[in-house]
Amino acid sequence: MGREVTVRFQTLGPLRIRRDGSESPAGRPQQQAVLAALLAARGRPLTATQLLHAVWGEDDDRWPARPKRVLATHVYRIRQLPAFSPAGAGADASARANAGTGAVLHQTGDGYRLSVEDGAVDMHRFDDAVRAAAAARKKGDLDAAHALLTRGLDLWYGTALEGVPGPLAGRVRQRLTVSRTAALEARLSIDVARGRHAEVLPEIAALAEAPDASGQALSLLVLALFRSGLRDEAFAVLDRARDQAGELGLDPAPELERAHQEILGSLAPAGPARSGPRGPVRPCHLPPDIADFTGRTAEATRLMSALAPADGSTHRPAIVHGAAGTGKTALAVHVAHRLRDAYPDGQLYVGLTGSHALPVRPGQILAAFIRALGGDVPDDEAAMAEAYQAALDGCRVMVVLDDVRDLAAIRPLVPRHPGCGALVTGRALTGLLPGAEWLALGAFSPDDALGLLVRVLGLSRIEDEPDAARSLAEACRCHPALLRTTAARLAARPHWSLASMVDRMAGA
Repeated sequence: MGREVTVRFQTLGPLRIRRDGSESPAGRPQQQAVLAALLAARGRPLTATQLLHAVWGEDDDRWPARPKRVLATHVYRIRQLPAFSPAGAGADASARANAGTGAVLHQTGDGYRLSVEDGAVDMHRFDDAVRAAAAARKKGDLDAAHALLTRGLDLWYGTALEGVPGPLAGRVRQRLTVSRTAALEARLSIDVARGRHAEVLPEIAALAEAPDASGQALSLLVLALFRSGLRDEAFAVLDRARDQAGELGLDPAPELERAHQEILGSLAPAGPARSGPRGPVRPCHLPPDIADFTGRTAEATRLMSALAPADGSTHRPAIVHGAAGTGKTALAVHVAHRLRDAYPDGQLYVGLTGSHALPVRPGQILAAFIRALGGDVPDDEAAMAEAYQAALDGCRVMVVLDDVRDLAAIRPLVPRHPGCGALVTGRALTGLLPGAEWLALGAFSPDDALGLLVRVLGLSRIEDEPDAARSLAEACRCHPALLRTTAARLAARPHWSLASMVDRMAGA
């Protein structure tokens, strides 16, 4: 009995054959097309006509002269490959079968059937993993689904059947590519659901930037950006997707609308304050601070001086205004977190989505704030405003009002009591807020722009290309959102140089 030989076929990239762990030749292009068709059949016999259609197409005018003889020649050459003949290139079929190759090419009538060991073809293993993951997810076993999807995606090493000619190889390539994208979206959606949104944000950004990005990919990007504290960027993606759909006369993808509704639900403050063993639990509605918050030192200091003056003088409301993507929300949330000790009785936060559809109304916020402070909500909105101010009396509470359009409309939400603070953000603000400190937020300084690139890409990558890093910051005009988006693309593509990204931006 001959020695057992292990043969593996890799199709999730250029066609490769591995025998005992070493790569073996896969033959000429049309020979690979025949082999790919037999592999895709997964053990089913294919007639000669089916194989001719697979390699040369339906139009027999394009077939070679004496097509079945040409096909037989390709099959003969496949059988001569080392992977099919461990007993020697000239061994007959019975010798190959007895040697235990794990891959035997049988003749069936005028056609052929390829017999391989279970798990010998990576496209089959990928398909099996995707099906098993869908079943696990349906049962609610997200851990198993995530592990199966990761295992299947790890099999890929390029474009499926890259360089293999023929219409069937093209169809298989397209099917597998669509399935790969769907599997990646499914795995990333589990990551986002598990709270790993910041960790997988570069992957999601790379997926969503494709010209044919699905609604699922865009919705994942919206949620990952929002939960990472990049609220302006999340709404910018929503607005852009809606504009593009409108230009085509279409409604936005339902996944995007669901993401929007989820965001709006999270923007409303939490429920009432709860009682614990040591007294009431103070509300803290602030979104998480951004782990890689960069720069804005002077701006943060100025806001903190207004909201918690060192000399103990009266607190002033602070307003951060600027264009989309300049990081207004990120700065406001960062400052509010730094001032938590100065406002020990709680931090209230709400996004009014003044720059977007479906804005939250002040009456809704008053009711939610009153409940959070442990009060009873009156029926009348004017009475709500008085009840809210009464609940704040004698307290030290920070109120963050994000994405405001009309300052006059939010005055009932601004605390009147000297121990409380108010931090407001908005774009094109109208109205007045007496006594407020105004801070205009624009682009990063060049140093802060480089600092953000370092935080996202790592110091070593910036030190390897310092000139290109500076050029990249300039190409992004030191705009925070554009810098972060560009850095996310590079983080997802460690093989790209910074210089190549600068060239791409210059070309665009």
